[in-house]
Amino acid sequence: MSKKRTNISLDPDVFEKARDLGINISQTSEQALKQRITRLQNHTQRDDSLTQSSMLAGEQTETPSLSTVRTSRKEPDEFLDDFEQTCRVDWDLADSTTTERMRYAEKLVDHLDGHPLTTSKQQLRDFISQFDDQNAIKTVRVIYGRYFDTDIADSFKIQPTPPKPKKVPEKSELKQVYHALDCEPDQVAFLILATSGLRRRELIELTPDDLKPTTQAIYPSTEDGKTTKRQWITYYNDETDSRLRRVFDLDNLDGDESVFECSGPTLTRHFREASTEAGTMKITPQVLRIWFCNEMNRLGVADRYIDAFCGRTPKSVLAKHYSDYTPRKLQEVYESAELTVLN
Repeated sequence: MSKKRTNISLDPDVFEKARDLGINISQTSEQALKQRITRLQNHTQRDDSLTQSSMLAGEQTETPSLSTVRTSRKEPDEFLDDFEQTCRVDWDLADSTTTERMRYAEKLVDHLDGHPLTTSKQQLRDFISQFDDQNAIKTVRVIYGRYFDTDIADSFKIQPTPPKPKKVPEKSELKQVYHALDCEPDQVAFLILATSGLRRRELIELTPDDLKPTTQAIYPSTEDGKTTKRQWITYYNDETDSRLRRVFDLDNLDGDESVFECSGPTLTRHFREASTEAGTMKITPQVLRIWFCNEMNRLGVADRYIDAFCGRTPKSVLAKHYSDYTPRKLQEVYESAELTVLN
């Protein structure tokens, strides 16, 4: 039998106590309503002997009941602090994602002028309608669906992003931009990005400990030592290896010291300036990542291995359960492609 969806509003403190105790609010509310209906039908209790709080809480049933004692409402600032900690610690979201969620969570609190659980669906509609991008809807769905575990925001749909054809530069354009770069560290960064599929952040955080010169492997990790988001292992080619060894004395660098000193935005700006000087399309770290994927595909590397080099989670059954992702196999696949940028 299908369920009928409905929205109810709860005191934030009552809701959080229920969540902390592991109480199934939907099930508890349904059982309380069934109990109420039975009592009314049997005339076993006067109508005014029950309050809405007791209906939602459920009296001494087999399901644990919520306390009906109302305490002071949690302040919006407390909600924002807890929501940020939940994003960062409980859900382990990337810093950029957490920052984006918090930006719209703060806007939502300002719009409601109070705690998010005091809202109505129309207020959420009014809030979302102020923004052209999808981040407002995403944040509202995360707050009310994942964080508060309600269905009030389920009807707000995230529109699929229409596919946009990716423009991939020619290898000749990469050569021109490479030679237009002013400093050698930028050139090395350029080659690593083009031959490994790394994200810009992963490159900037790269340390000597992440590099294995004997196999030309890269095991990117964050500053706290954890593996970066969905990144496994990738490699760089011979031409990159020779320039890396010439420019950087890796043996004399601290193992946890960043190889590249510039920031991500600065590196992107240098690439753009070199692109303008070379008269090519704008080359950025993300464009180099796209070029790597397309070039490896052109060289006959299977999609699942390209995804592995780029740190993307396997999606197909074949990729998940029947593919060899050992370092030995990945190195074999990478070397057989014979990827080059300058030659």
